[in-house]
Amino acid sequence: MTNFTMEMESKLKFIEQTQWDVPDVLEVVGDEREVFGNTQKALMNILEDYSKERKIANETQKALINILEDYSEEKDFVEKANIKLTSSNREMQEFAFIASHDLQEPLRTISNYIGLLQKLYNGKFDGFADQYLTTISGATFRMQSLIRDLLEYSKIGAETKKSSIDCNTLLTYLLIDMNETIVEGKAEIHFDKLPVIDGYFSAVKSLFQNLISNAVKFRSRDINSLIIIWAEGNDDEWIFSVKDNGIGIDKDYYDKVFAIFQQLHTKGEYSGTGIGLAQAKKCVEMHGGRIWVESELGKGTTFYFTIPKTRGL
Repeated sequence: MTNFTMEMESKLKFIEQTQWDVPDVLEVVGDEREVFGNTQKALMNILEDYSKERKIANETQKALINILEDYSEEKDFVEKANIKLTSSNREMQEFAFIASHDLQEPLRTISNYIGLLQKLYNGKFDGFADQYLTTISGATFRMQSLIRDLLEYSKIGAETKKSSIDCNTLLTYLLIDMNETIVEGKAEIHFDKLPVIDGYFSAVKSLFQNLISNAVKFRSRDINSLIIIWAEGNDDEWIFSVKDNGIGIDKDYYDKVFAIFQQLHTKGEYSGTGIGLAQAKKCVEMHGGRIWVESELGKGTTFYFTIPKTRGL
């Protein structure tokens, strides 16, 4: 075989091999082009997501700025409201002072002179005059009671410091103070294992006193009054109940009984100023609790109220 023949065969083999390699190279180039295209798409998606995130961040920043502005306005509003509330409390205290001195004193004078007229001149006037004096005397007494109750109502909330209160001990001494009312009303009162709470002592005492007085007052005439005071707790609060076997309350009046000066009966039927349950409601609310009533006419009434728990109690 000549050198020329050998050279030609070598060139033919190279050409043949090149024909086989070209598709492989093109395939690799095609794959790289696809990878590049996918990478380009991924980068575009990343840039688009970044744009969205940046837009969200800007909107969030604007929202935070608005929240801070609103908070500043609310803070300013609360501060002004606190100033007004402080002023109102001061005015209430001034009213309490006037009620306890300036208003009570002339009423005391009127009451004393009416008493003297009734004692010295009873029967010396005609029947109409005696009746007029009796009416004036009764009205004066009711006015004194009203002013006294308003004074007590205005004092609720004046306490600024809470203390640990054993409700069992408080009720024990309270019932001693109320003994005359309880005996007169032929009432039997039961309580046991009441909790120790964190509260304003005078307010809690007033709360129990008003609820017990209310139960004794609105007793049934044909049976002795039975009052049961009970409490249970959950994670957040103590739930108290004061249950009686009295005349009951129509459900249409559940909300009205807590309104100040609200009386569901005439003065001839039951005496009072209509402030007691309003006082009870105010006492509960100053502790951050709730008060409500469940009742049925002729079958007694149960008042419920809550006192929030304080950690450690």
